[in-house]
Parts: sequence; structure tokens; C-alpha cells
Amino acid sequence: MSQKIAIVTDSISDLGDLAVDITVVPLTIRFGNEQFRDGLDLTAQQFYDRLEHDTAHHPTSSQPPPAAFEQAYKGLIDAGAEHIVSIHASAALSGTFNSASLASQQVAPDRITVIDTRNASAGEGLLVLEARDQAARGESVEAIVAKAQADIPNDMLLAAIPTLTFLARGGRIGALQSVLGNVLQIVPIITLKDGLVAEHSKVRTFSRAVDQIIEIVKSKVPQKKHARCAVMHSLAPELAAKVRERLEVAIEPASMITTIAGPTVGTHAGPGAVGVFFIP
Repeated sequence: MSQKIAIVTDSISDLGDLAVDITVVPLTIRFGNEQFRDGLDLTAQQFYDRLEHDTAHHPTSSQPPPAAFEQAYKGLIDAGAEHIVSIHASAALSGTFNSASLASQQVAPDRITVIDTRNASAGEGLLVLEARDQAARGESVEAIVAKAQADIPNDMLLAAIPTLTFLARGGRIGALQSVLGNVLQIVPIITLKDGLVAEHSKVRTFSRAVDQIIEIVKSKVPQKKHARCAVMHSLAPELAAKVRERLEVAIEPASMITTIAGPTVGTHAGPGAVGVFFIP
């Protein structure tokens, strides 16, 4: 008889309404002295409105405390979960994985498996959805964990950011570099390397960056109908829809979701960005 397995993640996974039968523990987002629970007290639309117009306060995020995970884990065990698989954003980017690990040791270390995806946003989300679907099919904890660990090294991101202003505001690049980059229309293509945000390449013009992302994805996905994909955007639904259409033609993915980048990604990308996460 199969175990009852519960899936937990954090709000960095940016799953929104897709998080059905998944427990999401929210991060805290701060604008100055105001604080909000990601996705609960602050919607994506509200977040981007504040990001654009509140130039006095650059938002910061902080991981959920271990107590928040303890509460979630205890609630699931009390509700009948025999094992919990807790899947989280890169430990190199956020302290969330550490909070979850500490909580698992306090609650039931033998019944909770905590996974560092070395990823974020919908890249993390793709792994969470797969684990949820495996649990629903009655697969074992071992199979769910093995699948996630096999997918993690192959879970890739390519994203285009239309302006360097928000990267500069967040201290990721200097103000002068940001101004020069915007004047010269330099658009970085962002990726994740060893769990950290890195620059894949630079191009001139945003549309060229989007074209290059599609070409790179095509080159990395040799077999059609196999890849799992996510198109992520920061309040650019029409652009995301076009990217999705182009990917459907180019690689005919086995599955595809569209998500809105939450505060953790949106703080640095700003509005108008688009990205593709894919597992070939």
C-alpha cells in the first residue's frame, strides 16, 4: 500500500493558482517598515506597482522562520501525512532551505525529506509539480526524491530583462553601469549557475534577447515532446503568450506552464521581463 506523501514548498516557487494539493510557506516582503506575506498580503500586481512607484524603498525579502515550517509540517502530519517532501529555492539564494531543514529536525527528521533545488521561481516550481503528480500516482518517497535529484542539474533558466535599473537599485550592478547599459540598449540574458544568478550573455535590444532565448532552448532540447517548460514573466502576459507559442512550435514540450515572477525575482528584474525554465 502506498504512503500518503505531502508536498511542501516556499513562495519563491511562484506557482500561484497552480499550487493545488501543495503547501506553500510564504516569504516576508518588506518595503521600508511595511511587511507582507508573499502571495497572501501582497499580489504580484500590487508588488510591481510598489516596485515602480515607491523609489524611496527598495523591497527586501526574508525567508520564513523555522517555526513557520514546523507549523506546516505538524499540520500535515496531524492530517495523516506519513511522509513530507519539502522542495525549496536554492540555498545559495535564500535561507529558506536552511529554515526548512531546521524545522524538519525539530518535528520528525525520519518523516521529512528537504530538497535544495539549486533553482528558483518556476524552475523550482517545475520540480514541485512533478513531485506532487508522482505522489498523486502513489509513487514512493524514494522515487520522488530520486526524480527530483536527477532533474535538478538539468533544470535550466534563460531570462531577458528589459532595463538594468532594478538590478542597480538592488545593488547587483553599479548605477553608472546601469545608465550606460540602458542608453546603449544592452540587454543581459540571465541564467542560474551553481544555484546563483549569473549572466549567460549580452545582446543589443530586448527582442533579440527573446529570439536568442528561443534558439538556445531549441539547441538544448534535442527531442521534441520530452521537455517540461515554464514561461515566467513579470507583468508581461502578452509577451509570455508569444514566447509560449514559439516554444510550442519549436520543441513541442511534454508540459508547459506560465507563471508570474514573484517578489524574489521581480525585485531584480523589474516589470516587463520574460524567462524560460526548462528540463530537457
